Amino acid sequence: MVEVPIYFHHGDKWLTSPEPHYDKGWVHYWKGYDPNLISFINLVNGYTDKLGFVGVQELIVLAPTGKYFEIIGDEGVRTLTSFFSTYYKSIHLFATEDCELSVDVPDIVMHDGLFLLSPIVNEGIHCSESEDDNSCSDYDTDELENFVTKK
Repeated sequence: MVEVPIYFHHGDKWLTSPEPHYDKGWVHYWKGYDPNLISFINLVNGYTDKLGFVGVQELIVLAPTGKYFEIIGDEGVRTLTSFFSTYYKSIHLFATEDCELSVDVPDIVMHDGLFLLSPIVNEGIHCSESEDDNSCSDYDTDELENFVTKK
């Protein structure tokens, strides 16, 4: 059985120009998750229970092409899990809280067939491989060290 990591990006903001994209932030992850057990409510609860979101307005996934797609309900999750292959082995999730402006991205169910055009490169994401530590950051180490020093 194939297990996939699920990355929950949070802690920063969406930029909409020239195209929607997420600007840095933090990453929390679930290591080795069974894709057959993924449900929409589990993913939403990852944000509300673990990351302190009051509510999730939109659940968004980053495709290997660099495009973002909204996941709506379990149908969206089933569409997402149908893409798992040797080229798509991890899920990068983003969310907007109920109090934030929504992000204009297409529904994953309506994808144009190019979802798996090229693999995601996890460049710049520093994570601990320890099972006990399931948080990581996409800040580079020098930048984070500088931030801590200033505090």
